[in-house]
Amino acid sequence: MQAQTLSNLRGEIEFRRKLAEQHVTGRLLLPDYYGKEAHDAILRERMATTLREIGALRDRGVQLAPFLELGAERGQRSLVLVNDLGCDGIAADLSFDQLKTAGHFARLFGKPKLPLRVCCDVNHLPFRSGFFPFVFCYEFLHHFPALAPIVRDIHRVLGNGAFFFNEEPYHRPRLPLFRQRQKVYAAASLRRNKVLRYLAKFFTEEWCDEREHGIVENHDIPLREWIAASRLFDARELTAASLEGRIRSRLGDRLGPRNLLNLMLGGGITGFCQKHAATAVPTSSHPLEALICPDCLTQHQAEQRVQPCAGGLRCALCGATFPQADGVYFLLPTGLLRALYPDVSLPT
Repeated sequence: MQAQTLSNLRGEIEFRRKLAEQHVTGRLLLPDYYGKEAHDAILRERMATTLREIGALRDRGVQLAPFLELGAERGQRSLVLVNDLGCDGIAADLSFDQLKTAGHFARLFGKPKLPLRVCCDVNHLPFRSGFFPFVFCYEFLHHFPALAPIVRDIHRVLGNGAFFFNEEPYHRPRLPLFRQRQKVYAAASLRRNKVLRYLAKFFTEEWCDEREHGIVENHDIPLREWIAASRLFDARELTAASLEGRIRSRLGDRLGPRNLLNLMLGGGITGFCQKHAATAVPTSSHPLEALICPDCLTQHQAEQRVQPCAGGLRCALCGATFPQADGVYFLLPTGLLRALYPDVSLPT
């Protein structure tokens, strides 16, 4: 399977809708997931990590604006780029419910400026080719059955610049003898000894709310597939890390002896990939200039700009309209939009 099914996408939307309500209102809809206070603390930590890591890329001379964040969820990392690093950009996600909570978290964390938010499907990225000098994501790429199609479209929308990803799992050799009794994020699981939890990953099948909702959790992507997918780029730095970052090795064009421990233990992978295009993307480019019609893109492979209209966006070429709600633009192909968000009204 190369792409998510409609059932996978619907499951993702339903799960993220519950999360959004739980983490804004405190109402417990997913008892085996982090509650509001714990989640707020996690977001603070993620924002600090983003500032440190993306700030380090800026210090290396990477142009950060205009940026595109994929799998942005409630936009906490994009909030850091917009407010702390002074960059304009787009926070994109399939979940409208998560994206619309960005205003809540902006107020909570004292970051008043919001990124442009776009509800879209990464299999049909509604953005101009070569527009962004910086594309990034965290904990995102493993939600797809295959890396290559996703990375290919990321490469398309990236201009002369860099693609950064982090906190992605790669294949861990294991013999799953039984399913774990508690879900991964359940309080009982988190109270267990860290060493025992780590060892259990080699002999058990993990159980989590995401899988119950039909979300793809592809933790078995081999390092060879990560290397192959990144070959599209002109330069790349891939790092595998095991034992919570204690054992690290750089990945070259092929696996070597230096990668043996990481292969045996499994873990996470980080990537910094560069594309050398003929012309640089102007830092003054407004994120709205990146938006194109997903219908023209999927049906005719045409990149037609969309323009603001009453209630959303309109394509001058095919006449399709796309709604805006709670500050979020929907740019899903019309058929997919109706299948995933049937209650959302199109602009007239």
